[in-house]
Amino acid sequence: MYTRFVNTKNGTLAYIQKSVRVDGYPRTITVKCLGLLSDIQKEHGCADPRKWVQDLAATMTAEEKESRGKVTLELSPSREIAAGERPLRHGGDLMLLGLYNRLGLPEVCGGILKGCRARYDLNGILQTLVVSRILFPCSKRRTMELARDFVKPPRFSENDMFRALSLLSGHIDTIQAEVYRRSLDILPRRDKVVFYDCTNYYFEIEDNDPDVVDRDTGEFVEGLRKCGKSKEHRPNPIVQMGMFMDYDGIPLAFRVFPGNRSEQQSLQPLEEVLNRRFGMTDYVVSTDAGLVSEDNRRYNMAEGREYICVQSIPSLGKADQLMCVRPEGWRIAFRKDTDERPPLDTGDPGREIFNLDRLIEQERKTPGTLKDTTLYKEIVVQKGPAGHKRPERVIVTYDHDFAMYLKHKRAESLARAQKIVDRKQARSRQSQQDPRHYVTTIHKTKKGERAVKIEMAINADVVAQEEELDGFYAYATSLDDEAADVLRIRSFHHEIEHIFRTTKTFLEARPVFLSRQDRIKTHFLVCFLVMVILKMLQRQLTEAYPESYAKKPLSIDRLIDTLRNMRFAQVEGYGYLPMFTRTALTDQLQKLAGVSINTQIIPTRQMTANYRNVKN
Repeated sequence: MYTRFVNTKNGTLAYIQKSVRVDGYPRTITVKCLGLLSDIQKEHGCADPRKWVQDLAATMTAEEKESRGKVTLELSPSREIAAGERPLRHGGDLMLLGLYNRLGLPEVCGGILKGCRARYDLNGILQTLVVSRILFPCSKRRTMELARDFVKPPRFSENDMFRALSLLSGHIDTIQAEVYRRSLDILPRRDKVVFYDCTNYYFEIEDNDPDVVDRDTGEFVEGLRKCGKSKEHRPNPIVQMGMFMDYDGIPLAFRVFPGNRSEQQSLQPLEEVLNRRFGMTDYVVSTDAGLVSEDNRRYNMAEGREYICVQSIPSLGKADQLMCVRPEGWRIAFRKDTDERPPLDTGDPGREIFNLDRLIEQERKTPGTLKDTTLYKEIVVQKGPAGHKRPERVIVTYDHDFAMYLKHKRAESLARAQKIVDRKQARSRQSQQDPRHYVTTIHKTKKGERAVKIEMAINADVVAQEEELDGFYAYATSLDDEAADVLRIRSFHHEIEHIFRTTKTFLEARPVFLSRQDRIKTHFLVCFLVMVILKMLQRQLTEAYPESYAKKPLSIDRLIDTLRNMRFAQVEGYGYLPMFTRTALTDQLQKLAGVSINTQIIPTRQMTANYRNVKN
């Protein structure tokens, strides 16, 4: 700190000032206005008021260096803030940068830059895109503006950011493989069982991307944004993303492909990436019904891998369907123990095999008997084309709660279908959930003329077929493990769907406001890296503080909300005032990151040291 004296018509004013850096730029601020020298001399009885002011400045400087001095702010209601001043700062990135750096992303970006002529801060751009997607998800241009509110705002241009998106798209597999390799040094990955699923993301456009041929190389380039079967039943063009996840719910790898392509064709190419880039060859693949094909099953068996996949019961032969729903031969897979419920009636106390009809009758007499209970039976079916049949193990489950849910949803659909029949709204079926699949439309004519009269009715056969399968579900597998163990593994598959929902809701990954294919792929790379960091952080917190999350697990939603609320008010020249509610979770995040931000004010030097610590 230093002194400044200003001559006025009333005398000489004394100030204590200091030079600071705000967002990387030097600035001079007034720490204290001491008033006229004549008033200082009278008030403090000093012979030399100038020397007294200089000694005070030296004392305040020493106290500040020792971080023992109290901070006293002089605020005036008559003093306006400077134009463009941004006092409220995001600080949640302080809890994320440690994992970002430990995953080796700065080194990967450095390696990419060595092989090209780009001179911008590639790591700074990727880092900003990743933490911004968590703290304030928005378009790339809007991200540039809001990123100025970070405690340590980035320095790169908008053009550099879009160039970086194009550059990163050519290294997506390399980045995923390096992140996986580095993650093994942070925590053990349970990747002997991997889960695969697909989803799609829409764009605010109407036309498909055209297929083109590169003029220089002659290479055929397929359009990426294509109209296909949208998960949200939208008419807009979409892109699809397939993703692998490990048994802890941490993403492993992903790939983006055109929206009009079959999901079944996406599994094998990504498995080859796991084999070639990750060095993973021995694992169990769990997939949903939409990705099941005989070709995928035979491919995994040929590669020496096991699989678990959803098996559609209606797609089985009639004899196998009857075997699935027969009441004999059921066993308990899961049952929540409670003293309030009676034991299940086997009809034979010495056996653990149940008759499903007997159990359903017991449920009618004593409601709640089958609550939180899953039963199973095993059958062997013949799969494959004619002449190449092979036996396959199918595990069929029955859940009475699930059966009641399906009955409830069907009743709602039938009520809507009856309205369609009453109004004679003859239109084609729009989606799988459309109640029109219960409706039969009969066109009546006379002597072959154009039909002018229609009759509509509820198709009782369709309703009966659905009712027969209420509560039943089936899984095909090549594993020889106990059926209960296979079902326990499969029960975790819902977590990958939760990851997709998180990207679409909390991370606002769609609609995508980009048009070039390479930049679109990098957008999903950013979303992928965000979910890796969040899921790893969630697991670290759960393992480090098991007593805090034993009864109520830590959700990703709560973690994101906490990070977004960690903000600071910047006081130029002094430091940062915490503007968030201190909770057990904020304390745990600070301990994991190795920083402390719970004091009434964090001096600027201390905040700089915090960012330096997480970087290292």
